[in-house]
Amino acid sequence: MTLDIRSATILIECARHGSLGRAAVALNMTQPALTRTLKVLEAGFGVSLFDRTTRGVVPTVYGEALLPYARLVVSEVANAKDLILQMQGASRGVVRVGGVASVVPSFIVSAIAKMRQSHPEVRFQIVEEMEDLLLEELKSGVIDIAVSPDPYVDDEITLATPDILRDVVHVYARPSHPLASREHVSLEEVGNADWILPPMGTPIAKEWYQRFHDKGIEPRIPALASRSIGVIRAAALSQDLLCWLPAPRLSDQPSSEGLVRIAAPDMQWKRSFRIYRRRRGIVPPPAKILVQAIRELALPSDEA
Repeated sequence: MTLDIRSATILIECARHGSLGRAAVALNMTQPALTRTLKVLEAGFGVSLFDRTTRGVVPTVYGEALLPYARLVVSEVANAKDLILQMQGASRGVVRVGGVASVVPSFIVSAIAKMRQSHPEVRFQIVEEMEDLLLEELKSGVIDIAVSPDPYVDDEITLATPDILRDVVHVYARPSHPLASREHVSLEEVGNADWILPPMGTPIAKEWYQRFHDKGIEPRIPALASRSIGVIRAAALSQDLLCWLPAPRLSDQPSSEGLVRIAAPDMQWKRSFRIYRRRRGIVPPPAKILVQAIRELALPSDEA
């Protein structure tokens, strides 16, 4: 038995629910029918895909390895159906786009706002994740395109466009922060301040530490850590905490929502991003239009 849409869906639901009975209910099937299909699938691959326990089922190492492909099968079939509907005029499509937290408002939401002016009928699903999770969701078909720091390519992911997107990260704090009124703040001074950053080990935190270590400075360990840009902004507004955020890309965007930029030139970080897609499968037509809208937001090289 091959991994078709029916068996792929069964595999996904069994893993999601951890129970053959609950998976059968979710799929509107009888449990015996689901069990038979699963056994045929396991026989076809020659391995057990789930361990049966008294509490339900748990994917084996083979089941875990097969799950991303099952999700991709389901995703690509959905894309194919949607494409046919678009060609028949019954649907204008759904764009599933993902980005790291800092680029969702700066690139993705701004591009969607622009695209909706000419394509108000298109629907959008936005996924915000750190780089590692984001690109895994691109591989598995959860999203169609991803905006992520450059570079990232492998056997499963390639560039959707050769264009490079850019932004600039600065230090921000609330207006009453002791460093907010200074005309120049040294690297040592920001290193001695309290910070809120993404968790240690994330690309942003690694770059932050590198800034200090390159100058032989050991900064204070950040006081707070969060993966959420919203939490970071809220914490910096309510406490004397420094944070590292991208500068607003559009003139009508507020300056980091009430925060002010700290004059710390040594902490200015010029970043580059790329738009990625899966090597296999197609990019839905509305997603191609969004790629173009994102490209048009890219800063010229001399402004980045």
